[in-house]
Amino acid sequence: MFSCSSGHKRYFVRVTNYKTIVEQQAEVDWTVWLHDKGLAAPEVLFSKRDRSIESITYKDKEIRMVVYREAPGEHAKKKEWNKETFERLGEEIGRIHSMSKLYQGNTRAINDWHMNDEYNWRKYIPKVEKRVRETMESIFRDLEAVPKTNDTYGLVHGDVWLENVLVESNKLTLIDYQDCEKHFLLFDLVVPVYSAMEYSFDGNGSIVKYVHELTKAIFQGYARECSLPPSYLDHLLLMFRLKEVADYLLMHIYGHEVRGEEEERLFNLYRIKIEQNHLQYLITKELVEELKALAV
Repeated sequence: MFSCSSGHKRYFVRVTNYKTIVEQQAEVDWTVWLHDKGLAAPEVLFSKRDRSIESITYKDKEIRMVVYREAPGEHAKKKEWNKETFERLGEEIGRIHSMSKLYQGNTRAINDWHMNDEYNWRKYIPKVEKRVRETMESIFRDLEAVPKTNDTYGLVHGDVWLENVLVESNKLTLIDYQDCEKHFLLFDLVVPVYSAMEYSFDGNGSIVKYVHELTKAIFQGYARECSLPPSYLDHLLLMFRLKEVADYLLMHIYGHEVRGEEEERLFNLYRIKIEQNHLQYLITKELVEELKALAV
């Protein structure tokens, strides 16, 4: 991402070949549609040739660019990741999910989540990590058995962590739709809570209470705009576990070559957490029952 300005206005230019041109165009088209509907997405600027994506050749390589107008607001401070912010975030995610059920664009070019290489645990998790591989196999097998319906599965942002949410006084904007995918809608609600647990909990009070408070807040906001069948909330822990192993996969993909002492400590910490299923102590049956009451 590159920032630039013209007069008093600021813009961001995304330069990437992360996806094929067809996949990237489908992602940008959906983002444009969301913004045009007044939903929480950044504004894409079109070129003089009326294109949302332009290509140039640089050092014999084709590079694709997308230009965004600076979205309003700022990244929230740690102390602002509270139940009020999460309730508003749940509303925005709910609007996106609800409206996107009507989207008529090229969704076929947007991958189902499990087709993305970043979920290929057999490829990236070393065979020596036998317990982790067994755990991942179990998680992915359980996910295959979860039914998919129009009310539970569809287009999602896919990466609603703290750095991808901008907060203004009366508005939230989600940025960086690059990882959008077809996924369980529940996953978009799990990612921000998991992110807050990892990056915002400051050690004051109980982390269990903190996670439960944010989870109930985001579901309360979501329920105003979009409904999930209460029975699907039985898969809440499974979605949290998917988020955790997805992060561990990314660590292996992008951070395996150079490991200092701190990186090795982090790898070991994640490995222990996954092997021991520590999330079961945070995502309790009592929490799930409370969320089911909100979903009705």
